[in-house]
Amino acid sequence: MDPDADPMIAPQKSTTRLKPVVAVLLSTYNGAAYLAAQLDSLAAQEGVDVRLHVRDDGSSDGTPDVLRNYADRWPNLAAVQARANLGTAGSFLELLRTAPEDGVDFYAFCDQDDVWLPHKLARAAEALAHQEGPSIYCSNLACVSDDLRPLGVPPPNGDTRLEHLLFENIAIGCTVVMNPAARALVNSRPPERGVVMHDWWCALVVAAHGGRITYDPEPSLLYRQHGENSVGVDARIIAQNIKQALRFLRAPQSFYPIHTQATELLRLHGDAMVQERSAAVEGLIASKRSLMARARFAFSGQVVRRRSLDRLVVRGLVVAGLY
Repeated sequence: MDPDADPMIAPQKSTTRLKPVVAVLLSTYNGAAYLAAQLDSLAAQEGVDVRLHVRDDGSSDGTPDVLRNYADRWPNLAAVQARANLGTAGSFLELLRTAPEDGVDFYAFCDQDDVWLPHKLARAAEALAHQEGPSIYCSNLACVSDDLRPLGVPPPNGDTRLEHLLFENIAIGCTVVMNPAARALVNSRPPERGVVMHDWWCALVVAAHGGRITYDPEPSLLYRQHGENSVGVDARIIAQNIKQALRFLRAPQSFYPIHTQATELLRLHGDAMVQERSAAVEGLIASKRSLMARARFAFSGQVVRRRSLDRLVVRGLVVAGLY
């Protein structure tokens, strides 16, 4: 959509703090095909003051041109030049590190190819408004095709225990909104290796410190499914299982790298964990020492996934040492 023809992209000069200020952190990479629709939906957010911070991860298509075109009409978006490619997780964590502190109430991760529902950020802000310690809000999402045809809504997955988060991420990045305390906590000890995805890492860090993770079963956005997704949640279970099997066949050793992520979590944050949380992480890490240790761990009841089929698959990966 051309921003010249859309009144939602008219210049905004709000100076009041009557609305919560949300710093939206958008990492782009060759996303010109879908970016305009996402920017339109950001400009249409209700009940909040959106401040958009963009890091382009080295695009070679027209993505920077789209951003500059919108920045001419929307002062809350700063024009962005292409930068060095850090990958999805690295780019988002860099955005989180460099985002401003002053005058910001909440921080929201944003993908380039979705469409946010108008109430998305206001609903998150309401849920986080009275949380004092490190807190993250995340939600369900509505899966759609590349042309926004409905595909369905995944079953809710609101188990926020660290024991569950070690094996399965429930905080899908495009739904994640966090308070300043959570941002400061994640930034206080930057990871050097092992991070699978930025959203999963943030949820693990907050859970490890006993922070609060609020899961909203109501979808907050249209989650576009297409061949270029970095990570996808397909509402059609059979198709999702086929995708996962193909990923495994392409790279079995890097298919499910939860061991390295848990190792980095313990290295950086182990001193802040209570014994119960520390024991869960240490148990996962120690299980890789031998085949016997892996087998005992796999069937100890400590492998936590929402779906029973997923639990069986993960147990097999643990026994095989592919984790």
